[in-house]
Amino acid sequence: MSFVGENSGVKMGSEDWEKDEPQCYSEDPAGSPLEPGPSLPSMNFVHTSPKVKNLNPKKFSIHDQDHKVLVVDSGNLIAVPDKNYIRPEIFFALASSLSSASAEKGSPILLGVSKGEFCLSCDKDKGQSHPSLQLKKKKLMKLAALKESARRPFIFYRAQVGSRNMLESAAHPGWFICTSCNCNEPVGVTDKFENRKHIEFSFQPVCKAEMSPSEVSD
Repeated sequence: MSFVGENSGVKMGSEDWEKDEPQCYSEDPAGSPLEPGPSLPSMNFVHTSPKVKNLNPKKFSIHDQDHKVLVVDSGNLIAVPDKNYIRPEIFFALASSLSSASAEKGSPILLGVSKGEFCLSCDKDKGQSHPSLQLKKKKLMKLAALKESARRPFIFYRAQVGSRNMLESAAHPGWFICTSCNCNEPVGVTDKFENRKHIEFSFQPVCKAEMSPSEVSD
């Protein structure tokens, strides 16, 4: 997935995503994600109600079932092997109201990256037969204030499956954020449950997970 918007492909992972003791890591604002950085122990993201509004964004990294972690590199969201020198992308998650929200599907959230300057979207471009996962230049907190019709492509249901999470598009039911079984491929969406796609992820909070909305709206 790139800032322009592409189809399926994904990156996520962590060698420690099933540790019993929750931990967090400090964010490093400088440098490329592929340069030396901190290692990542894991921790489950706290579940939020589908009806809750105006919560402060949570910050976390995302890891898939194949020891890959998501990073943004050269404008692309990709899944790379989780190594000590990799700097994971920090995701900003904000609960979002949704009139048609179903408790069975999970909690509706908005997902921002690049310090909340870009948000994940699942939508169809003109001429596409299937939706694709895109990074769009939308400030997270400004997006949260828009009408539901404008927010819907950016809303994902976060459903917990044991200690893991699935992210389903609210605009395109049945399409889930996924990563490829191969390394260094773009993050995407899929409507097929197959061995070559990972749709279950662990969320690892970073230190100071609670943050003020101004941090991503200024």
